[in-house]
Amino acid sequence: MDKNNTKELTVVSSSIIDRIKNIFKKLFLKKEIEVVEAEEKQKENTFINSIKIEESDEEKRLLKLQSLIAEEVITEEELPTEDVKALHELYDKQILDLKKSIDEYREKILKLRMNISE
Repeated sequence: MDKNNTKELTVVSSSIIDRIKNIFKKLFLKKEIEVVEAEEKQKENTFINSIKIEESDEEKRLLKLQSLIAEEVITEEELPTEDVKALHELYDKQILDLKKSIDEYREKILKLRMNISE
């Protein structure tokens, strides 16, 4: 074997004890990685659940009724008076939210115009 030739690979003989050690290292490293990944996933899920805004069952039902009315599957006359009142309140809330959103956009546009004119 030529000592100057760097392309040749040297064969390393490892003992049985070294092989067993390597096997255990690989096994334990895999388990540690799986545990860490599971913990990270659990943290992510708890974070997502903590910031999620859950709608009440009543609100979901009203939104479903609203979509059925919009699709003309049912009419307001077919609904009980409690549902009609609740839908009117939902419509009022949605209108207020839209007005707030429009006002926010209007303010942003005015700020941008002021920045451009300067």
